[in-house]
Amino acid sequence: MTQEILKVGYCYASINQLKLKLDNYFNEYENNYFYIFKVETNQGLNFKLIANRKKINFDFNKKVYFSIFGINAAALKKFELHTNMTALSIREYDAIKGGSPYQVFKGV
Repeated sequence: MTQEILKVGYCYASINQLKLKLDNYFNEYENNYFYIFKVETNQGLNFKLIANRKKINFDFNKKVYFSIFGINAAALKKFELHTNMTALSIREYDAIKGGSPYQVFKGV
């Protein structure tokens, strides 16, 4: 039975941080365009972390936002349990990134 995976959130980390936590789940040569950490068990997929290779540009200490994919929002909690790192939901990420960079704040 195949299930569709959806983007459920983000994490802000570097490749080196994630390699220390999820070393057995990283295959650097799996894809030429993305870095993918795939955490699977015998029950199925727990979550996937995906980042574009162009954003990182061979600087493995540079922190970027990795997209977290999973079957449902429980993937965020599974990510936090595996890594002891904070995961952001899509709504939290949009609140951080939201708005124009030159957004005008009106005073009272």
